Amino acid sequence: MTGEQFLFLMAIDAFKRVNNKTFPSWSDVLEIIRRLGYRKVQPSEIRVSQAEDWTEAADAPIWPAAAPSLDSDADLESYEDAA
Repeated sequence: MTGEQFLFLMAIDAFKRVNNKTFPSWSDVLEIIRRLGYRKVQPSEIRVSQAEDWTEAADAPIWPAAAPSLDSDADLESYEDAA
């Protein structure tokens, strides 16, 4: 397992513990990935006919539009501390 994979696994585990979720939704997984610092800065290598490809700046916010969020600020702080 690479360091990148281990960090992702630990972030998912922390999110599940803090939010008391056994199975995070795909939106949750995307939030975790973005909180780890990942941004879409290159065109996709996978062609998806049902969706338009896009890119963003490397310093884009976690959620470019109206953001889904954790249940409360306390959860957010706990999640960040746990990660």
